[in-house]
Amino acid sequence: MLLDDIPDKFIERQLNDSRYISKYIKGILSNIVREKDDNGNWEQEAVSKNLISCNGNITDRLKKDWGMNDVWNRIIISRFQRLNKLTNTSNFTTFNTSGEEIPAMPLALLKGFNKKRIDHRHHAMDAIVIACTTRDHVNLLNNEAAMSEHKENRYALLHKLRRYEEVVINGEKRKVPKEFLLPWDSFARDAQISLENIIVSFKQNLRVINKTVNNYQHFNTEGKKVTVKQTKGESWAIRKSLHKDTGWGEVNLRMKKEVSLKEAIKQPQRIVEKDLKQKIYELKAEGKDDKAIVKYFNENSDVWAEATKKIWIYYFTRETKDHYYATRFISDLVSYFAGVTQYEKAIDKIEHITDTGIRKILKAHLEANDNNPVMAFCADGFEKMNANIVALNNGKAHKPIYKVRRFEKADKYPIGQTGSKSKKFVEADKGTNLFFFVYESTKESDNKKRSFVTVPLNLVIDCQKKYKKNWQQELDKHLKNNGEVSAETKLLFVLSPGDLVYLPKNGENFVEDRTRIYKLVDTSGSIANFIPAVSAQVIFSMNKTEQKKRYNKELYPIQDEYGVGSQGSKNQKAITGEMIKEICIPINVDRLGNIIEIKRTK
Repeated sequence: MLLDDIPDKFIERQLNDSRYISKYIKGILSNIVREKDDNGNWEQEAVSKNLISCNGNITDRLKKDWGMNDVWNRIIISRFQRLNKLTNTSNFTTFNTSGEEIPAMPLALLKGFNKKRIDHRHHAMDAIVIACTTRDHVNLLNNEAAMSEHKENRYALLHKLRRYEEVVINGEKRKVPKEFLLPWDSFARDAQISLENIIVSFKQNLRVINKTVNNYQHFNTEGKKVTVKQTKGESWAIRKSLHKDTGWGEVNLRMKKEVSLKEAIKQPQRIVEKDLKQKIYELKAEGKDDKAIVKYFNENSDVWAEATKKIWIYYFTRETKDHYYATRFISDLVSYFAGVTQYEKAIDKIEHITDTGIRKILKAHLEANDNNPVMAFCADGFEKMNANIVALNNGKAHKPIYKVRRFEKADKYPIGQTGSKSKKFVEADKGTNLFFFVYESTKESDNKKRSFVTVPLNLVIDCQKKYKKNWQQELDKHLKNNGEVSAETKLLFVLSPGDLVYLPKNGENFVEDRTRIYKLVDTSGSIANFIPAVSAQVIFSMNKTEQKKRYNKELYPIQDEYGVGSQGSKNQKAITGEMIKEICIPINVDRLGNIIEIKRTK
């Protein structure tokens, strides 16, 4: 049975799994930190004395007493202040008792929100607190929770770890323990500086292909079944999804375009206006050439003014650079037009139907219903259309229409090179655009203008198989030879999702302001979407179900903290307004967030 709502907390099974994992990990880590006794024997306990485990309640308590919650508020406050400016409200901040501005969330958007989870650096904050937590802290808090009988031990720890304050209770002066003492006096300030200077690193998986070992079984000369390693040919394993499941076929559609009279005369059979077409045929039969025909229509412009003012001709899509594809999946009419309420949207849907005859009928049916898509394209409307289909088709017989085949303009590639596979086209799967090539013009007049290309996965696979380590250089040559990139450019660098880039302010080639470090999210064509590197979640997004339910357009006129609409939590521009791909320089960091390389551009 499926749950109606996503649970807010762990279910019992997940808690048991977490307990088992924690216990198992403690055993593994204990093997690293075990010590020998005076006799040279290793510790025999399951958990080493040098391994301290603490739960979330302990770290939460210490974070509060050591001022880390205030540090966290100061780190993330800028994002909430920015939301105030975007919404022209003060709903995203408030003031504490000390008069300091702190983050806040409007009540309507509060459900499911956790201010700790919006920034990747909360892991580092927990790590700082845990690193400064001693066994005495753990013992004291655990003993307090368990109300241990060893009071003398607990009191000794209290005086050592916590600040005492003298108060009067029932006329008697008593010393009452307050917050835990700081690990050192400047702990909160030092922790904030460390967190602000942290560069978040992201694990990537850019492996596309690799060699595999294939073994097969066969009977040898002695009649025994043996396993033999394959030696003939190359054995490659593809580590990414090659394409989406749906296959498409390229269609050659007849469309109309407007041309000049001189251009239309060259192919009179394609002219839409029948009278004009017939007259051109008559003039050609008389032996007149193209110039004489143009002269005739200019001299008789009073008769042919309307016909020669706009000359529409037919053309086929395969004659152009654009490619159109149709899927074998056939949609029933009701589901195809479901949710269409605007006339422009209805016309756009009709124009993407492969059959031109069905297009005409649907347009006539829409016009007969006062151009109201809701009335025309409901179940009753289609039943009425099929009952009057002959009249809608200018008196010509036509079978009832129940399903339609759609097409779309796209950049797809064949699934194979021979046979039927060369005519079956597919598109790249989501998340397989792994390499974004950034070029810079070598022309002085272009002032180092950049251009961009997202290389499709199938091309990357082909180049990696042929050229191995030099595949990027060879792919660069391929793109220039095929005209996808200008020959008067040079390859600056290649970016992949998860890569970090820095936005220099004054052309500097070093990381000065760490708030200007962004992470590449995804790419498509020449588009590259980024997000601030420290951002783990957006504070406000229409894509969040709970926030979408409570979305108030008048109160919150934006759709997302960073992007707009379907872009979700990503954007091509920086928070400060610059187009990121135009000015960014890539930086490489290790797993600890230390900068190991800055790609300098000359």
